[in-house]
Amino acid sequence: MKIENYKLKTSKKTKILIGSMVGIMALGGGYLLNRSLGKYQVTESFPIMNGKIQVNSGDISIIAVKLDDKDVTNIPQKGEGIRFDHAECTNGATGNWDSTNWRFLLSGLKQTKTKCTLYFLTGDEPVGGTEIEDKIQDLVNGGFYADQIYYEQEGEDNNIRFIGPDPDNYVTFNGETWRIIGLMENVETKSSGKQKLLKIIKKDSLGTYSWDLSAAGVQGGRGVNEWSQADLMYALKKYGGEITGLSNDKCGNSSCPSWSPLNATAQNMIEEVTWNTGTSETTSWTTLITPSYMYNVERSKNTGKKCTEDEDFCNDTVERQTTWIGKVGLMYPSDYGLATSGGQLKKRKQCLEISMFNWSNSANSYCKSNDWLLDSSTEQWTMIPVPDSLYAYYVFRVDPNGGVYSNTAYDTIAIRPVVYLKSNVKINGGDGTENSPYTLTIN
Repeated sequence: MKIENYKLKTSKKTKILIGSMVGIMALGGGYLLNRSLGKYQVTESFPIMNGKIQVNSGDISIIAVKLDDKDVTNIPQKGEGIRFDHAECTNGATGNWDSTNWRFLLSGLKQTKTKCTLYFLTGDEPVGGTEIEDKIQDLVNGGFYADQIYYEQEGEDNNIRFIGPDPDNYVTFNGETWRIIGLMENVETKSSGKQKLLKIIKKDSLGTYSWDLSAAGVQGGRGVNEWSQADLMYALKKYGGEITGLSNDKCGNSSCPSWSPLNATAQNMIEEVTWNTGTSETTSWTTLITPSYMYNVERSKNTGKKCTEDEDFCNDTVERQTTWIGKVGLMYPSDYGLATSGGQLKKRKQCLEISMFNWSNSANSYCKSNDWLLDSSTEQWTMIPVPDSLYAYYVFRVDPNGGVYSNTAYDTIAIRPVVYLKSNVKINGGDGTENSPYTLTIN
């Protein structure tokens, strides 16, 4: 996109200055202005959310900058004890401020001759930062992240998910980089009923570990596909600081992996919630497991044990559950599937109609390659059991080739822990990019 300086007109009332850095960029249907107060002439068209428009001189202008409701002659410098309050733009455009990079973000531009007034206030950002729900909802309403975030009804829930190959959903948690799966509705908390909570996943795995182990006489030593008693469940309880060790063989001090527990601040940010561990109602699931199908059956009363107990590999006596209350879990198969944005040949809607068992096929490469939860270098455990007519030890995993398959519980596969954050956790910095992840605080 070619940008040229355009002669600036000023009035006696408000003197507008052109900043030292000229920059208007098309980003996901929005414009980005770096410390720039003038008008610019853009001499070629580029895509906007609602089609293409020709942007000409005067189409975008900042007509005033106000500090404490008084006109000023320039955008305040970062670090001057001044913060952005809001923007008022004509023609339905939405203005936001990136405090980290000190730049104005304009989205939703649909008409020419759009003008914006920027309002700043004296004083630091109020203690506590921005409500997470407000922040995510602003991204949806502003349209700036239209290719990175998706808002739709999933069953009875209106969840907001980050989608695509690499969305700006990075967040610092426990002094490490995690990523935001989405803002989830109707999450049942242990103490406060249903809430809308942020769900995050560790960017890198903790390493590999078995989902569950069992004695040689139980399922032939291949483990039991019931999360509420699984070795990995106990290992993640220890990782989350809920336990320090057990006296039995379920992840006791000697058998637990040597993962460093989450720090005290991170532990305090995690909400104890009800996780869903239901699964398919049939053992013939390979053609059925679309993302939407899995979302629904994960919340069903279908357990992972469909075989009969007189079989050699179906002889455990563990009571099956379809929910579990805890702090640290794993992603669901539906989390993986619903994170795709699709691509040129397979749109997101088409991907969501394809069984994830078949996402490894070359014809469906646009589904897996545009899904940020895929790790093409390793398998990843989920926390959902697989029903089988003969065996009671299979669990769903995400394969590096993009498919969702079953694996024996005693196999060692990569662990990426998942948590829900408390509703009083707020965003107090960053812009969600990998170089500037969101930072968190808690009241």
